[in-house]
Amino acid sequence: MNKHYLKLYTYLAPSKVCDGVGVFALTEIPKDTLIWRIFPKEYHKYKWEEIPSEYEDYVTNMTFCDEEGFKIDCDLDRLYGAYYVNHSENPNVRIGKHDEYISTRIIYKDEEILYNYPLKDRIWQWAH
Repeated sequence: MNKHYLKLYTYLAPSKVCDGVGVFALTEIPKDTLIWRIFPKEYHKYKWEEIPSEYEDYVTNMTFCDEEGFKIDCDLDRLYGAYYVNHSENPNVRIGKHDEYISTRIIYKDEEILYNYPLKDRIWQWAH
C-alpha cells in the first residue's frame, strides 16, 4: 500500500506578480519546510508532436520544456501546486537536491510562494 504525503500548505489564487494563477500559503510555513515532494523518476519527456498544437501555449507555460518537448510527472489535467509557482528575484522557496520545494524563510499565511527560476528555465522568455 502506498503512503501519501498528507501535509497541505498551499492553495491557488490569482497571482500578485503576474496576470495568471499563483500559489499561496494556506498557513504559516516555517523556514526549511518541505512543501512539495517531486519524484524525478516519475517524470516523462514528451515530444511536442504528442499533443495537439492548441495545447502548446498552456504546456509551455506550465512545464519544464525545450524545443524538443516537455517534462511532466502527472496528467495534464492534474497539475498540482508546484506547477503554478511564479518567478521572483526575491524567492521564498528553493529546489532541494531531490527536486523538492523547500521554504527559504518563514512564509506567512496568504503570502505568494515564489521561486527564482534559472535563466534556462524561464520559458516565458523564449518561444518554441
